[in-house]
Amino acid sequence: MRSPLAFVIAGAAFWLVACQAPSFDPEDPAIVAEIESRFQSAMEGAAKVDVDQVLEGAAGAGELTFITGDVMLSGLDRIRVRFEETYSGLASQELTFFEKRVRILGPDAALVMAVGEGTFTDQAGWTSEPVGIAVTVVLARENGTWRVRHAHQSISE
Repeated sequence: MRSPLAFVIAGAAFWLVACQAPSFDPEDPAIVAEIESRFQSAMEGAAKVDVDQVLEGAAGAGELTFITGDVMLSGLDRIRVRFEETYSGLASQELTFFEKRVRILGPDAALVMAVGEGTFTDQAGWTSEPVGIAVTVVLARENGTWRVRHAHQSISE
C-alpha cells in the first residue's frame, strides 16, 4: 500500500509541470518566417496604397491600436477610415527598410521593429523627398494565427 504522502507529492509535481508556461523557441524560424511574411504583405499593400492588404494581418476579434505622431487610433474600423482618407490622395508609396528584427516574446506574442525611409507619390504625380520611418508592430497568436494588435509608426524628416 502506498503512502498518502506519495500521492500528494505526485499530484503536486503534476500540477507544477501542467501550470508552467508553454516552452517556445525565441528564434523559431517558422514563426519568424510567418511574421516576416505578414509584415512584407502589409508593406506591399502600403506601396500600392491598398488599405485592405495593409490591415489584413489585423483582422479578427482582438483589439487593434495604431499610433503615429501624436495620434492614437483604436479599433480596426476607425483605423480603416483614417487610412482610407490618407490613401485617397496617394498614387503609391515606396518604403525601404534598412534594418528589421523579429523578436518572439513568448509562444503567443512577438514584435517586429524596422527602420528605413520612404517616399509617397500623390495623385498628381508629385513624389516627396525621402523621409525616415520607424515601425514597431506587436503581434499576438490567436487561434493559431498571428494577428497585429498594435502598430506604431514614426516619421522624421
